[in-house]
Amino acid sequence: MDAPKPFQRQREVRVFANSHGELFNDDVITGAGVSGKYLRWKWSASGVVVIPVDNGRVAFVPTYRYPIGMVSLELPRGAADEHESPVDGGLRELKEEAGLLGRTAEHLGTLFADTGLIQSGIHVVRADVAAAEAVTQAPEAMESVAAPVWLTEEGIHAAVRDGVITCGVTLAALAMWRLR
Repeated sequence: MDAPKPFQRQREVRVFANSHGELFNDDVITGAGVSGKYLRWKWSASGVVVIPVDNGRVAFVPTYRYPIGMVSLELPRGAADEHESPVDGGLRELKEEAGLLGRTAEHLGTLFADTGLIQSGIHVVRADVAAAEAVTQAPEAMESVAAPVWLTEEGIHAAVRDGVITCGVTLAALAMWRLR
């Protein structure tokens, strides 16, 4: 396979920043030698997504997503704090969003949610949990989540096929987990 020619950043142009990240509209030269602008987002913290598994079932969290204006059935996810490893951050997010405690966890790899826009990767963590040991969910103030929904492998296949699970991060994380 031939490798395409990379773009060359001529000037980094930050157009927005807040505690969550930075938006850039960089001056670039394409592999074909054309000058232009390229928009990219850089998160301020490492992203994490967790696949909570209990006896062959996976927990998904119904999450209201403001950008799409609707509820999305997703794996618990968020960001690792500065002092946390991806696994520790994932286990904390799991407890906050789903009220589930990870017994053991494994880092499966890193995915990129939108390679054409988002610079930062998202760490994928699989965690063994016990649904019977759930605690109270404690989402952040800017999150809106409901109680976890447990699906078997057949249920996951049906939810993907029927357009119930549409989150790209969730779909990619599930693929990484199932193909291991």
